Amino acid sequence: MHIAVDRSKVSYMTEEQSDRTRSGSTHSAWPMTRLICFGIILLSVISCVVIAAFRSNGLIQVTVTALNPEVEPRDHNLPFIKQQESLPDYELVVNYSNGLITNLGTKPNSSAVQGLTWRLNEPIPVCEIVGVRLQDQDKLISDVITEVQVTSDSTEADGYQFDFQTEHSVAIGVQSFFRTPIGVAISAAFFVAVLIIIFSVFIF
Repeated sequence: MHIAVDRSKVSYMTEEQSDRTRSGSTHSAWPMTRLICFGIILLSVISCVVIAAFRSNGLIQVTVTALNPEVEPRDHNLPFIKQQESLPDYELVVNYSNGLITNLGTKPNSSAVQGLTWRLNEPIPVCEIVGVRLQDQDKLISDVITEVQVTSDSTEADGYQFDFQTEHSVAIGVQSFFRTPIGVAISAAFFVAVLIIIFSVFIF
């Protein structure tokens, strides 16, 4: 007994089964992909909260006191061939870990014996500060008096006492987090994961 087989139908059925197999494997892969993306989003949020909390301490005020009047530099002028001493022009500069600086301003012709205070317009994350430099401001080149690190509320160096006032703020921590390389990487991973989830919802 001879059975005729339509090869075109067999070929069509084979291709259809193959398409169904590929479609089924694609459908089964998306739930796992979405699960991974949700995990990335969760880890990104947790990382952001933890790192932001660690970087939330911000410097808001610095007070510099000369422990001995003799340590204060003097500006020497020669008006009418007579030497005259004047008080220094104290200038405070904040150095960042990325190489940038912030000039907090100058206290012209001032003595630091009773203490001089610089209040910041915006808090600076302490973790981004590598040093606070006190210098005698000059039109050409300012003379560095001393430089300290913000490792405690108060520190002394070269006859000067530095008192730092800080505050904790969520906004400071979050802003500082997004300025770090790891913050940028985590943000990118979060964004990509969200896009993949949205794409999978619209496709399937």
